[in-house]
Amino acid sequence: MSQRLIRKGFTLIELLVVIAIIAILVALLLPAVQQAREAARRTQCKNNLKQIGIALHNYHDVNNTFPIGFLDAVAGTGERTSGGWAWSFYLLPYLEQSALFNQFNTATTPYARVTPGGLAVSNQALGATPLSAYSCPSDTKPVAIANNAGSAANGAGTALAATTSYQGVLGAFDGAPCALSGTSVVVDPRNNGLLTVNGSRRFRDVTDGTSNVIVVGEVRFIPNTTDLAGNAIGSERQFIYGHVTTGGGPQCSNNAYNNNGAHNHLRATRHKLNGPLVSGSTLHRAFHSRHTGGAQFLLGDGAVRFISENIDHTNTNYVASPSNLNGPYGTYQRLAGIDDGQVIGEF
Repeated sequence: MSQRLIRKGFTLIELLVVIAIIAILVALLLPAVQQAREAARRTQCKNNLKQIGIALHNYHDVNNTFPIGFLDAVAGTGERTSGGWAWSFYLLPYLEQSALFNQFNTATTPYARVTPGGLAVSNQALGATPLSAYSCPSDTKPVAIANNAGSAANGAGTALAATTSYQGVLGAFDGAPCALSGTSVVVDPRNNGLLTVNGSRRFRDVTDGTSNVIVVGEVRFIPNTTDLAGNAIGSERQFIYGHVTTGGGPQCSNNAYNNNGAHNHLRATRHKLNGPLVSGSTLHRAFHSRHTGGAQFLLGDGAVRFISENIDHTNTNYVASPSNLNGPYGTYQRLAGIDDGQVIGEF
């Protein structure tokens, strides 16, 4: 008698069902995995800000003042032997980067190609050094970008300038971070934040209380482009160490998105947090992050808070006479002022 040969296995329909089930499970699990990864990235961002806060406090302990927000002591953009350094550069020794800090020559500018004193490495080369302490993992940015690369030969630009995800808080108002008066640079009174141009402030200046003042906030890399309304927008020039213009010297009063100015290191809270990308022609002067719903900020007391993008915000512009330096304006702007005297409330 012949015997029938029986083979065990899956039918095509069974295989398709199994594949479909696996696909559904992957689709269900993927968002959870992505959320877990973003939570880890957000935690690292928070830890970076905490370390920056400790560094700022240690800097104050040693120097009895906070660092200058941005240094530009001489009017004009011509090449010179000083200026262009940012608060984040001055903090390097307090972020376990003393070796790197000591290699820079601060007697000249950040992009100087050949430094005085016969140092082996130029500031221009050192300025390309990326630092994890200034990089938020959620901020999908290049570690360094070109800045005035066409003028790099004379120290007025560089092929690579290291980028950062954090900016100092200039105050409640944007606009002119400084003004030019003859050959001098004058700090505009509208800058009522802790980190300003050519100025060093102390704990005693924070009369609103350190727990009511933001000092450093998140920014994200936004490539320069044109929005639907035809406005040129972007937020690319966010550098760690400092910068100069194509003329070879700093110009803190520059405000355009494609200029080198104080906004490369300092931002104000006049413009909305995570402001709209459509018609957002002032993104280069605002705070923003890739975290859903807001961004993280370092407070003067060293705490780090996640601030909602829906925080009370009035977009109040500065008026000199009668001055509204001390308000009234919304909570978001109140947090940036160190001595406006207004009640913060819940945020």
